[in-house]
Amino acid sequence: MLILASRRRALTGNSRSLSRAYKKGELVRVRFGVYYNKSAWLALKPWQRYGATIGAVASSDPSAAFCYLTALRLWRLPLPRVPAHIHIITESPHKAGRLPATTQAAKDPKTGLTGLEQVRGYGISRHHWTADIVEHRGVAVTSLVQTVIDCVVRMELPEAVAAMDAVLGSRRASSEKLTRQQLQEASALLRSNAKRRRVLEVLALADEASESVGESRSRALMHVLGLPAPVLQHAFYDDEGFIGRTDFFWPEQRVIGEFDGDAKYLDDAFLGDMSTREAILAEKKREDRLRALGYQVVRWDWQAATNAALLRRKLSAAGITVQKSPPRGPIPPALPGGLTT
Repeated sequence: MLILASRRRALTGNSRSLSRAYKKGELVRVRFGVYYNKSAWLALKPWQRYGATIGAVASSDPSAAFCYLTALRLWRLPLPRVPAHIHIITESPHKAGRLPATTQAAKDPKTGLTGLEQVRGYGISRHHWTADIVEHRGVAVTSLVQTVIDCVVRMELPEAVAAMDAVLGSRRASSEKLTRQQLQEASALLRSNAKRRRVLEVLALADEASESVGESRSRALMHVLGLPAPVLQHAFYDDEGFIGRTDFFWPEQRVIGEFDGDAKYLDDAFLGDMSTREAILAEKKREDRLRALGYQVVRWDWQAATNAALLRRKLSAAGITVQKSPPRGPIPPALPGGLTT
């Protein structure tokens, strides 16, 4: 939990106790006047430290408006990795740019180490472009539609498709999802033809039926490789009844594709009342029933979902081969420069 010097002063009349605790190595200073228990900070996972740093920036500067990848995170849309910076909007072009991380800890007088040597801190990246700012989850942030547009024109295609799939997905709350029409209308306001084309390209590839980031990334790589588009979430039945829905299905080739993320067998939210061993056994029985219907089942994990050559080899071995000329280059690059509307 963040510890604010301003709150401590309001309660006790001063915040010197925080400075003393910092110097003794008990606290981490995340931002000026914002602290965190050091042992607790080191125990956080990178995404948790990133979220805590967002909170520290908002606490130290209530006027800060978050944008780009930070806004994407606040809107609970997928990111490929933890960003190196907290992204905020600035009204002045002269203040645009990057600042180093401010997270610090006092050095141990015996070792000269802070304990943060192997822990990433997150700097500030200020962006100057036209922004539609709203309040979301207690902070100022670019609107959902602008956040998505800002990101998809800069992300690589698999990352952009994953974000677009998610924001269109039926499982999101209505206040945190968009329609295709909203995204088309927003893209029409972009001054850059290249950025308009990029948004429409990603929107054309997006599919609301995708149920995970791994599925989205896999499907985008299939497009890049020129492979035939699969049917998503197709339901299968046999004499015993419903078997299940599959991630990918190629009816002509009679091939079923399944992306296996670690969460499928390790995350309690996915396991429900089953153990990991029970989940693996249930999945094997499900696959046996699918094979008994005459379908071939091919599986892949995150390694293939992030490696086009590996995914191509796996699918080619199952009979899913190129039917069109793939785009030049391994992955269409993201577009540089700021977004102007």
